[in-house]
Amino acid sequence: MEIVLTAFLMILILFLIHGFYVRQLRKKDDQINAFKESLTDLQAKLKDKERRRAFRIKLLDQECTFELIDFGDKLLEPLKHRKGEGKIKNISRTGMKLRCEFDLPVKKQIFLQLHFVLHDEEFSFKGKIVRKEELMNDIFYGIDFIEVNPKEQQRLLWVIQKIEIERRKETEYQ
Repeated sequence: MEIVLTAFLMILILFLIHGFYVRQLRKKDDQINAFKESLTDLQAKLKDKERRRAFRIKLLDQECTFELIDFGDKLLEPLKHRKGEGKIKNISRTGMKLRCEFDLPVKKQIFLQLHFVLHDEEFSFKGKIVRKEELMNDIFYGIDFIEVNPKEQQRLLWVIQKIEIERRKETEYQ
């Protein structure tokens, strides 16, 4: 009888220990899931911040030519290879704000090839329109550069920084 009672107590103790560890594992699983959700939220916030984190400079109507090269909507295909001109309002290594007279439907994917000269350096980037802003008679487009050659992106950043340094020097001497 003692052996049965001892075995029963041992099984009961093992069962209680097992239950305790199962509860601890569930708590850890819940914590891990909460951390995963938090990480997903933080990654989304970081991605949104990254979009604006790139240093940008304002430009005073810097000329830019572009060609419409691709669309997410077949109805826009007749516009393919249409060329236009615009003015760069600001620019960073990741994109630009462009003013132009075209009134494009930005809810559709629109890709363009951009050409501009900045500080005597010629640039050509492929871009995707990501937003549209209409103010009075002006239409502005937010354009993200896509499929960028890292060396070209670095060269653009170098020119942007050079312009900013020159502007700061000018304001110091005034």
